[in-house]
Amino acid sequence: MLQFYKPNAKNTGSACSFSYNKNDKALWVNFIKQASWNPEAKTGTFKGSGPEKKANSKFSVTELAGLVHAIETNGEYGNFHGTKERNTTFKFCPYIREGNQIGYSFSLNQNNQKEGVKKSFIIGFNFAEGRMLKEYALTVLNNYFVECIEESQSYAKKTDKKVETPASTEDNNQEVDLDVPW
Repeated sequence: MLQFYKPNAKNTGSACSFSYNKNDKALWVNFIKQASWNPEAKTGTFKGSGPEKKANSKFSVTELAGLVHAIETNGEYGNFHGTKERNTTFKFCPYIREGNQIGYSFSLNQNNQKEGVKKSFIIGFNFAEGRMLKEYALTVLNNYFVECIEESQSYAKKTDKKVETPASTEDNNQEVDLDVPW
């Protein structure tokens, strides 16, 4: 699990965690809003926030790859989950202050029209934190692909099918004429 805590004196901070669930084969993103601020210690707490101050969302491996791509290219990536009546949107993009990029911004919004509930969360990451997030995401993606390979090999063994391997190097260097209609 990768966690970020960003309390502030205005009591408007957020905490965000990323955790891979092997059973879901998905990354879960959890947000919680700051619950209190201690001016003497200059610390914030997140415990005690009710359900209206929490949100979670399940990210697919494609969405996780989009987040990595946004970090690598200083681009933007976002998506929409759900329906018009009940949905989650998120956006990951450069964090710009006074014309300069100071890191990355990540926002998540949830809307449930039936219950009349709207939740919005935002957190900023400095460049080092962005790098940590990228490395965590790449590790999650790598583990996901390793699990996929292991599952296909396990399935092949159970069904007594041979897993084909690439032909020898000599065979791979042969020219092949293909009759392609275009």
